[in-house]
Amino acid sequence: MKLALISDIHGNAEALKSVINDLSTVGATNVAVLGDLAFRGPQPKECLNLVRELQGKVIKGNADEWIVRGIKKGEVPAQALNMMQTEQAWAKEHLTEDDLDYLSKLPETLEIPLSNQEQLYACHATPNSLFDILSNEADNESFSIFTEANNRATYYAYGHIHLPFLRAFSKKKIINTGSVGLPFDGDVRASYIVLDSTHHDINIQFRRVSYDVEKACHALDETNYPEAAKKVVKKIYTTGSKP
Repeated sequence: MKLALISDIHGNAEALKSVINDLSTVGATNVAVLGDLAFRGPQPKECLNLVRELQGKVIKGNADEWIVRGIKKGEVPAQALNMMQTEQAWAKEHLTEDDLDYLSKLPETLEIPLSNQEQLYACHATPNSLFDILSNEADNESFSIFTEANNRATYYAYGHIHLPFLRAFSKKKIINTGSVGLPFDGDVRASYIVLDSTHHDINIQFRRVSYDVEKACHALDETNYPEAAKKVVKKIYTTGSKP
């Protein structure tokens, strides 16, 4: 089995379409999406449609929760609250009631057998929260939150921080997929992971996929994305840096 893990699409259909094309290149047989599908990008509806067409496993991210019920005070920096609430309202207007119902009913964790001996457990941010931040620089003890949630698994995966990495601890491995639509590691290419299961081992491949960044920026203009937020998103697209 070749399992692709993608996360943090954030309404960037240009990046997502390039990743989907790359899935064929690597021969992915299964796909799991670890949340943040539609919010904070110019193509929320198109991204949601593309994800649903993949017919893979999908879990909820904090941005999926936001798009359904709004952003509460204290969930984002105070100076960004009004801007992000405007983005949320814009994105919600571009989705149907069926889309919102789909997002609201997504599970928050998933388990996938990788082989007879190995199992993957995945969530968006942490096993207990859609919003908590578990840094790539956190100590191993911090990652025990995963083993406490599911000690049967040997591989754990999450998204949320937009920084791809791999950490081995206590005979377990924790993987972050990075972000398809809004990478924060200085590389503007879309990021995702492939787990290639054989009879003897699980090979982990970090994939970076180029896409038409200029076209994605143009989509922000074409769709009349909220002006203040548009500048922020364009900067992320063109620099791969956290705002």
